[in-house]
Amino acid sequence: MIIFIYGTTAEAIKVAPIMRRLAARGVPYEQWVTLQHTDALRRAIPELGLNPPDRVIANGSKGRPLKTPLQMVGWMLDVGKWTLRNVRRIRRTLPADSLVVVHGDTVTTVLGTVIGRLLGVPVAHVEAGLRSGDWRHPFPEELDRRIVGRLAQIHYAPSPEAAQNLAGRRGVVLTHGNTAKDGVRDSRGDGTGGGDAYGLVLLHRFEFISNTTLVRATLQTLDRRSAVPLRLIVDSYSRDAIEQSITSLGLTRLEVTAKLEHSAFVEVLRGAEFIVTDSGGIQEEAAVVGVPTLVHRKVSERHDGFGTSAVLSGWDQHVLERFLDDPDKYRVSNADAGASPSDIIVDDLVARGYARPTR
Repeated sequence: MIIFIYGTTAEAIKVAPIMRRLAARGVPYEQWVTLQHTDALRRAIPELGLNPPDRVIANGSKGRPLKTPLQMVGWMLDVGKWTLRNVRRIRRTLPADSLVVVHGDTVTTVLGTVIGRLLGVPVAHVEAGLRSGDWRHPFPEELDRRIVGRLAQIHYAPSPEAAQNLAGRRGVVLTHGNTAKDGVRDSRGDGTGGGDAYGLVLLHRFEFISNTTLVRATLQTLDRRSAVPLRLIVDSYSRDAIEQSITSLGLTRLEVTAKLEHSAFVEVLRGAEFIVTDSGGIQEEAAVVGVPTLVHRKVSERHDGFGTSAVLSGWDQHVLERFLDDPDKYRVSNADAGASPSDIIVDDLVARGYARPTR
């Protein structure tokens, strides 16, 4: 039995292509969710063509989104209590060829890996081996991925650099990209995004949102320098900090909108004049379609788009300004997406005996 343990919308988007390909081959699997994201994840699951979760491990902060460190601690305690109550019983009923699959670098990634180890089954880590080289950036993601790198048995590395970071470990498989690529390619649409020209902004990481000075400087630069209006997509965690800064600074060119269903978001991404983001997943998706992208982070563990469609800001406002002055020089036509990472993962699961296709 293949068990996917995930808890955020980004994780759902990136494991969904694997699950869809397993389903197409008649391979059963289960979904266990921690609801680290609550409402957004509940909406995303059916929108991605997935069945309802088989097990709900936790439910945010009493069913509401996690917005504070204290709520995060309470949610982690809920995951721990569920584990203590259920793992021993579930372990007795699992088939011998079971496997837990986790993705990326969230707190759920770590907790799912621990649950897999307590169940006594191997853990496969999708998007393994990414390293920034600095545990402080991004925080806590860099710590999360290092912990999982030590505990997992199978490592699906998206790049040669990621695979090299796992040198010496067994079970390393190069997937030639992240499954986010398949999420974009599986989506349908004309790529216009609709309406007039716009720039797309997605900034949500803890290390950015918690830095009030950086948030204000970035929003001011965007509002002042962009040649087109800006669509700023926020999640429940980042919304308050972003909206408060926009209001207090009197900015007028940033339209704040809630997160979109994934296929609709892909169309907005494809139609953007440029993208400013601190999301590694968005960086990967934008590189597939060649949209000019500024990665607004101190450092990045990903290489997608750099040297072609993407540039790293290092949180330098001057780099952001230069990008906004002429983003089109980073546009890439007919970007080559290459192999399907999800197909590579499914083929490997079949070869290892964890997936047995029936069609």
